[in-house]
Amino acid sequence: MPHERMEYDARPAPQRVGPPVYDVHHLASVASGAFYTASAFWAATGVGVAALTGGGAIWAALRTSHPRWRLTYSTDHDPLVDPLLGGRLEIRRDGILLTDPHLVRITLVNPGRRDIASSAFDQGRPLHVDLGVPYLEMVGTVSEPSSAQPPPASVDGSRLSIGPGRIGCGTTITYLLLVDTVPTYSCTHSLLDVRVSELPAPPFRRSPRQPPLVLP
Repeated sequence: MPHERMEYDARPAPQRVGPPVYDVHHLASVASGAFYTASAFWAATGVGVAALTGGGAIWAALRTSHPRWRLTYSTDHDPLVDPLLGGRLEIRRDGILLTDPHLVRITLVNPGRRDIASSAFDQGRPLHVDLGVPYLEMVGTVSEPSSAQPPPASVDGSRLSIGPGRIGCGTTITYLLLVDTVPTYSCTHSLLDVRVSELPAPPFRRSPRQPPLVLP
């Protein structure tokens, strides 16, 4: 639509000679300018909201890729009967003869400077280590330092469940298990804001508090 203008002369009537003194723009052009200003404002507001949303997404991605806590675990096992002995030595557990007994060590380490709180276990769900064996039993727990309280652990079939529970900074916790065949390992967890990684098994040192596996 072409631009419209209204003209008027502010001088007294007897002196109105020549072209008009003032040139006044049509109201539509003023309204159009106000509308443009409002559109620009809301466009700028939208850009700001988008920038905040994008910044939040970036922060969440960085938080996920750089979690606040770290937890490492390792697995190891050794046969309890030297194959050279053949059938000359038998090991029984609660009267059950074990054909190929192995001692398993599941070790958790918190290498960070902050404790991993019990609340890090999402909805209280424990960390699971499945050993894929037909016979599994807890026989002991070793903590370093010795004053550290390990998260509770339980056995269900071939799976060891650990936690929920606090894992102190600089703490090493080893769970000892008895199995009746060579195990395999599969670890699953639902820990929040914790990077869980597998490491080679550290050398095992028996704690003075740890009772022997086989009693006379």
